Formats: sequence, C-alpha cells, structure tokens
Amino acid sequence: MINSDIHIKYRYLFLIIVINYILQSTIFQAWKLGDISANLTLVLVIVITIIYGLEKGLFTAVIAGLFVDVFLSMAVGINLFILVIISVLISIIGRPLFTGNRLTLVFMTGVSTLLYHLMYFFFMYFLNKGVSFSLVMTHIVPMEIVLNSIACVLIYHFSLKWIERYKLD
Repeated sequence: MINSDIHIKYRYLFLIIVINYILQSTIFQAWKLGDISANLTLVLVIVITIIYGLEKGLFTAVIAGLFVDVFLSMAVGINLFILVIISVLISIIGRPLFTGNRLTLVFMTGVSTLLYHLMYFFFMYFLNKGVSFSLVMTHIVPMEIVLNSIACVLIYHFSLKWIERYKLD
C-alpha cells in the first residue's frame, strides 16, 4: 500500500542507484536466462516512483539513466529519456491505480518493459544502430517482462520491509 508520508533522502537514493548500477553491470550479468537478464534500472525507477512519487522517481530516472548511458549505452541520453518518460507515466497512470496488489505491479512492469524496448528500438532505428525489431519483440521482451516482473515484486516487497524497519526520513 502506498503511504504519501514515506520519504527518502536524496543521498540514500543516490547510494541505492550506485549499488543498483554496480549490481546490474557485474553480478547480474552472470545471472542471465538465455542471454537475458532483468533490467534492474527500469525496475528501480518503477519501484521508487510507486513508493516515493514523481519527484524521487524522476531523480532516480535521471541519475540511473545517466549511469547507464555514460557507461553502457550506444548513445548518451536515450536511457535517461526513456526512464524519465516511464517514471512520468507510472506516476500519472500507474500510481493512482496501484493499491498494493502484486498483479497490478506485474502489469505495470510488463507494460513499462514493453514501452522501454519500443522506445529504445525507435531511437536505435533512427541512429542506424541495426537492432532487429523481430528479435527484440519475440525473444528479448517476453523473457525480460517475466524477469523484470519477478524482480519488481521482490524489490517492492523488500523495499517496504526496509522502509518499515529503518524509517528512512
């Protein structure tokens, strides 16, 4: 359940983003299913936006997007832009509908993952980066939706327990 009184300091949020980036680019690269791993950056943006709202969600999207773009991406700014759009959409559409139901969280994660890949393909197409749309939509997206949904439910669940235990004010 979303509580509008829950807050997190930006320094803690920044630390979480850095840890997320380190985990995403190292440890979780070894935990792939058929060369596909969960997009923990996208999952983090979804969870932060749901729990803390648009302001913290945008902060997470911008900082995490910059990390991914600068260190891992083919073009700088694309992930940042896509994550910001997804954070805004989650805040406007998803957050008001979300009542703590895990199925709603899975649905939002699935739609966000699909939207992420559609926008990413759009940018890569116009930058002539040679990304195969059929490969992405038939092989990568379905598996990533499953992995992201599992990761999102787990991270959301543990985030609420962590918030309750440490009261990050």
